[in-house]
Amino acid sequence: MTAQLPPDHLSRYFADRHLHQAMVEAGNGEFDECLEMAARASQEVRERRHELPPGERLRVLRADE
Repeated sequence: MTAQLPPDHLSRYFADRHLHQAMVEAGNGEFDECLEMAARASQEVRERRHELPPGERLRVLRADE
């Protein structure tokens, strides 16, 4: 689903995080939360709500930063 967006697109980052959380929720047996997170990911890809101005990049910090 997120492969429709370029790898450095901010909406792809958020959609990937929503999909990851959906899988976590499914693993915990929380299927209602799983569906909600999957819907958020789909909406993020469709609407591309997060955009960075030209020349800016998203810097994701590691857990130890």
